[in-house]
Amino acid sequence: MARFLTVVALAFGLSAAADDKGPTDAKAELEKLTGTWKGVSVIRDGKEVPKPEAEAVRLVVTGEKYALTEGGEEIEGTHKLDPTKTPKEIDAVRTKGPHKGETLKGIYQLTEDSFVVCFTAPGKDRPKELKAEGGPGLRVLAFKREKK
Repeated sequence: MARFLTVVALAFGLSAAADDKGPTDAKAELEKLTGTWKGVSVIRDGKEVPKPEAEAVRLVVTGEKYALTEGGEEIEGTHKLDPTKTPKEIDAVRTKGPHKGETLKGIYQLTEDSFVVCFTAPGKDRPKELKAEGGPGLRVLAFKREKK
């Protein structure tokens, strides 16, 4: 599994310790994240989701709001980014869908065309690395920006 994530990260030109020298201002980072993203890979509870299912995942980000379509579920919420941390941190609060009203803690890497995020289940400690190993509730999603 770790090898798979390394391959995904390398395909995007990322590493778990990479510093992309991107915006360190949360507002600028939100602007960079705004857009429509297509799933490339999804790892849930240490297991890779079949490629067609992963590629069906869509994320639409508008500033602090997001809408995620995954496996027939429509999830909406808000998120806050902290690009000053290493790794960069994200907290998402769902307003619609499973775990509504709960905070999911995560870490992420963002470039112009790729977004990789790792979240833990609500109430769990923030992950330290972009890896899906570590037990139930851990998810890693890799996205590619959809061209306009």
